[in-house]
Amino acid sequence: MSVQRIHHYSITAPAPILDAMVKFYGDLLGLTPGPRPDFGINGYWLYANDEPILHLIEDPNRDNNAKGYFDHIALRCDHIEGILERLEKMDTKYDKFDIRDVNQTQIFLQDPAGISLELNFQN
Repeated sequence: MSVQRIHHYSITAPAPILDAMVKFYGDLLGLTPGPRPDFGINGYWLYANDEPILHLIEDPNRDNNAKGYFDHIALRCDHIEGILERLEKMDTKYDKFDIRDVNQTQIFLQDPAGISLELNFQN
């Protein structure tokens, strides 16, 4: 057995935060809500193509600022110009770094739940 790729990541938050995240990830990255099994608790699965890569789980008692040890999500992306345009249109703050040693540009930002997001673009 070997690990092949990240399957998904999961975020637990109150419903208003989840709703904001559905819009945020849809507007920025084009992730779309799709089929999700009935787990007996509300939530969403957000899809990239046919893969449910972001699982959102409702917990009305979750502290909005409780990140625990989770640091950030990193995604390999393409078409940096389109992402930069969307970030400007969404009035979302971000930091951009060119990492010449690995021929890569990184964009760092936070989603509506306060989770750090790293978008990596190969130059």
